[in-house]
This record gives sequence, structure tokens and C-alpha cells, in this order.
Amino acid sequence: MEQLIAARASSYSHDTRWLWAELFRIRFERLCLSPSGGIFEGNMNFYVCHACHATAATRFVVHARLRVRFMHRILRPLHRTTLATISATAFLACASRVLGDCPADLTADQIVDGADLSSVLSGWGSSSGDISGDGVTDATDLAALLSAWGACPVEPVIDWILLTTTNGTSTTAIDSSGVTQKTWTGATGGASVGYLRGDGSLVRPSRHAAGAYVGAAVGGRIQIFNAEGTLTNDLIVSTSAFQQHHDIRPMPNGNILCICWEGHTQAAAMAAGRTTITSAFWPDSVLEIRPTGTTTYDIVWRWNMWDHLIQDVNPALANYGVVSAHPELVDINLGLVTAGDWTHMNAIDYDPVRDEIVISSRSLNEIYVIDHSTTTAQAASHSGGARGKGGDILYRWGNPQNYDRGVAADKVFFTVHSATWIDSGLRGAGNILAFNNGDRTGTSNDYSTVLEIVPPRDASGNYTIGKSAAFAPSSALWSYGAPGQIYGGATQCGAFRTLDNTTIITLTNSARTFEVNAAGIVLWDRLNPGSTIPRAAPYRRIDGVWIGP
Repeated sequence: MEQLIAARASSYSHDTRWLWAELFRIRFERLCLSPSGGIFEGNMNFYVCHACHATAATRFVVHARLRVRFMHRILRPLHRTTLATISATAFLACASRVLGDCPADLTADQIVDGADLSSVLSGWGSSSGDISGDGVTDATDLAALLSAWGACPVEPVIDWILLTTTNGTSTTAIDSSGVTQKTWTGATGGASVGYLRGDGSLVRPSRHAAGAYVGAAVGGRIQIFNAEGTLTNDLIVSTSAFQQHHDIRPMPNGNILCICWEGHTQAAAMAAGRTTITSAFWPDSVLEIRPTGTTTYDIVWRWNMWDHLIQDVNPALANYGVVSAHPELVDINLGLVTAGDWTHMNAIDYDPVRDEIVISSRSLNEIYVIDHSTTTAQAASHSGGARGKGGDILYRWGNPQNYDRGVAADKVFFTVHSATWIDSGLRGAGNILAFNNGDRTGTSNDYSTVLEIVPPRDASGNYTIGKSAAFAPSSALWSYGAPGQIYGGATQCGAFRTLDNTTIITLTNSARTFEVNAAGIVLWDRLNPGSTIPRAAPYRRIDGVWIGP
């Protein structure tokens, strides 16, 4: 792909040019690719093969190059679906977030589609018409316009593995040969995974020594470094009411999702129906913060597990109910409370297409999906948002005993970590990947596995569950790990699906990172002696943009 030659302006607005080029892509797929074998289906090589072997190959090559850039600059936030299946509404919504508001149905044909977008783009310069004078508006016209922009320098694809240590202050990028390419040094030890943004900036959760909350993977501080490695933001996400811990997740809009403890007293927990507790009570929350300055930020959205609890002990309380009748709620009497820490959430990921969040709970041995399309007020309720359920649990998996729809033998997760969505275009797109630590000391099942789960959804995209059944599936679609093969212990560990459709796995306690393919064959293996690395994160730079988990 990097060998393709295209054109771009020496001085231009990236997004507007690539957005305009996408209109040609839509036209080309309908008029050219469909008759010759089908619409682009998520495989870039498939698309380029069509491009390079079609009539007027150079026109297609120019177009394909632009399509790559456009996908990564604007459509990457829509990475849970393929370009061929993106609806006009979703496309316009994404373009609107990047470029500003895009009016709907400007052509008055009762359809919000590329024609309306073209009307908007017409004000940006020569964006349509028969530039080449051959009587057809096609790739030739695109190439004619682009040729005036100058040559586009060819950039090699760069692959990095990002290693953030919790027993040190560094985040290091290594290549596939294990050679260090870049190192960022934070003020304190890492709390979990550091993430690269598309522009090469690093967002790193770290430890805040003066935090009011002390527990496993205590965080409370988020540092952001620009592409040159200079610290640009140092945010303390810790107050007497809440504190960030474990994982974070940078979002396409520039905001950051954070897992946080929310502090409640022992008395408050008992008043809410908790029967056994000898300490404070810290159910988890998810905060979305927007940096506003070097050390300042706004909380723009919030979800609290405290608002979605149920108990079947005290009928006098408002949250009393039959646990099995409400899988969308969490039983406040589940598990132990260890010095305040209850659910022990440890990983978070965001799906910008469905506008949903997945989180994993080590203590409750489950993963949860919640709706992010809600307002904060709706997230505290049981209605509203795209799914109509407010902040209630949309989907949960791994331990159906927790909502009285299973027995001990149905429990799959044991100290689960690293819940992530699989990106579109990848093997298992839209599925959930998680690391099952398998911390079952003294049993024959004391080993770890990586599991890929397919959440059940209906035609409208809603998660489905039988009236008295547990959430499907009954087993994972794909797994890696068997007795004696891998064991990560009870601490951290994780897995990410890569752009090559392989899986990067990290065993934190044994300081090992390795890569396996779909058949479970190990392709790459590395030890990181002396380093405690929660999860190694794979990244690839394509045309100047970093793409990763």
C-alpha cells in the first residue's frame, strides 16, 4: 500500500480534501467495483487488487491512496463497521464531528446521502464536475484535480509495541525486533496501559501519591505527551469523592474515559442493602473528562454503578427486587469488599459506532457493556439513550450466578482482565476479547485463556437474553490457552487483536509478551525481565497516522 502514488496539496485542509475524495469512492464502488465482483468488504488488499487490475489503473490507484488516508483521518472513529456498510446517517454524523455541522437533506429528495454532502462540499472549491472534459465525472476528474496538489511523499509502515511499566516511570515503544524506538518518562509509575493517539501523542495513566484512595493499580493522575515527547497535560483525577484507577481510554473526540472509585461510607452501603461490610464502600464509576488546560479538565459525562444496584434482602428499600428478574442491575451483596474496593474494574474500551463502553470486573468475574449515548442524568436512571435503558447494564458475561441465572459450573471468568472491542475490518469485528486469568490455585483448571466472545444482538442492534436464561453465548468463539500452556496469575495481563488479525498477549507476572495467529501458533515472543507490564499494546503508523487498540 505504501508504494501507491497519489497526490496531495502542499498546503491544504486534510479532512475536507479527503472527505471530498470519499464521495468519489462511493460513486466508484457503485459504478465500477460492484459489477466486477462486489463492494469493498473490509480487506484493503481486496480493494487495491481491484484498483490495480481495472481499466485506467492509475486512476484507481490515486483514488485508493486517498481512500486509505480518509479512512484513518475521519472514518477511523467508525472503525467498528466497514466502509461499505456505513449508512449515510452515520457517515454524516462522523463528518459533522470532525468538520462541523453538516446540514441534512439539502437536495430535498427526502434522503440524507452523498448528494447532500456534495452540496456542502461545493463551497470548498472544485469538488465535482467533468474536470477532464471527457463527458464523464469519474476518477479521471479526481486525478486531474489532485495532480495540481503536488507529489505525496511515500511513508513506510511502522509497527510498534507499546510497553508501559507499573514498577517504573517509563512507557517504551519497541519494534518487532525488540529494538527500542522511543521512550516517554512519566512523573510516577504507570497505573495501567499507555495509549497512542493518531497524531503520535501519548496518554498515560499513572499514580498520584497524594490520592485519598489506596488500592490495586491505584492511579489518580493522567499525563499527556505530544508527539515530540513533551509533557502537555498533567491531570490529577483524584478528589475526596472519586479517584481514577487502572485503565483509561482516549476517545475520538479528544476526551478520555476513566475507571474511577466512587467513595461511599460503610453506613451508606448498609443503608443501600449491603449485609456484610467492615470498611468503606467504593463501587466503580466511569468518568469522561475533557482536558481544558495544562492541569485542568471538565467532567462531561459520568456513569455510576451505585445507581444500578439491586438487593433481595430488605423489602423496605427502594432497590429491593428479584435478582434473577433484573440482569440489568448488579446485586449489592455480591463478592467481598476489600478495604473499600468492591467490583475492581480493571479495563475499559469504547465503541464509537455503537457508542457503548465495555468494562471488566476482576472481583465479580464479569464483563459489562453500558450505553454511552445517554446524558449523565439518563446514565443515572433506567431509561433514555439509544438503547432506551439509561445506565443499566446492556450486556454481561462470564458469571451468570451473579444474577441468579446460573450455577457454579457456568462460571467462565476467574479474575478477568482486559475487556476490549475488536475493531471493524479485523477478524471478529464487533466481538469482545478478554483475558481470563484462571486464578484457581490448587485445581486442575489453574491456567489462563484469552477468549473471544460474540454478544447476541437482534436486527436492531439490541442485546438479547431469554426470559429466564443467562446471556449468550454458552462458550467463546475463539480461545487461546490450555492446561500448562500459559498462566498469568491474578494480576493484570491482557490481549489485543492486531491489524494483521493476530493477537498480542501479555503475561504480567512472568514479564512475557507474545503474538499468536488464529491457529494458536506463536509468531513472536519476548521476555521483559524486571518489568511489570499490564498489557503490551500494538500500534501501526500508516500515512502518518498511528492506528492501534
